[in-house]
Amino acid sequence: MKYMGIDYGTKKTGIAFSDDAGTMGFPFGVKPTDPRLLDDLALLIKEKGVGAAVFGESTNFAGGENAVAAEAKAFAEDLRARTGIEIHFESEMFTTQAARRFPDGSRMQGSPDVDASAAALILTSYLERIVAPAIVLAPPLEEEPPSKYISIDDFAKVQVKVGTVLSAERVPETDKLLRLMVDLGEPEPRQIVSGISAYTEPEALVGRQLCFVANLAPRKIKGLESNGMLFAVGQGETFAFVTPDRETPPGTSAH
Repeated sequence: MKYMGIDYGTKKTGIAFSDDAGTMGFPFGVKPTDPRLLDDLALLIKEKGVGAAVFGESTNFAGGENAVAAEAKAFAEDLRARTGIEIHFESEMFTTQAARRFPDGSRMQGSPDVDASAAALILTSYLERIVAPAIVLAPPLEEEPPSKYISIDDFAKVQVKVGTVLSAERVPETDKLLRLMVDLGEPEPRQIVSGISAYTEPEALVGRQLCFVANLAPRKIKGLESNGMLFAVGQGETFAFVTPDRETPPGTSAH
């Protein structure tokens, strides 16, 4: 959408236009602030295909309106009623001072382009703040598929330890769950709830050494707190426990 920038003054009004994409303001010219100004701007809006105008919002250093602010806002409302375009305001506190300087910092002396340059600065400031970010944002990149590898640091986060099963019993009113009490070399045995009753009888586990994930966050299963997870492989006919091939002190870590 094309925008018009307007630096409204009591004697002269600077005019600027954006590029067709609405990304930056460019000076256009200066017109007297007289009864013909409304007609002149309405004609330019029609000729240029303008969809919105950005007025400089004139304030003093305390942030309040200065003498020209009310007059500018009244004119903006007249322009809105006349043309039907959107009206926006952008702070212009330092735009005229900035417009009076050449790129090397030296000041212009009575240049007729100052008000048009100020209008372009007002417009560019608005577009950079409001419009340009919406234009330059690229569509999000497709997420890369997760890697099939993990780092050694990822592996080190999982603590797999050998535990000796002290007791095992079925969890009432369930078909799959067993409640195990496991010695992991700690002062107290751990309660671990595991869905393995389809693969073994509870009494067959007592005294066996199996591997457990020891640092899994506790969770409630059928009202019982489970403080670990049995480490096993396969499922169905291929299900098997992971167990050391010799007697190992409870709490020994896998690595």
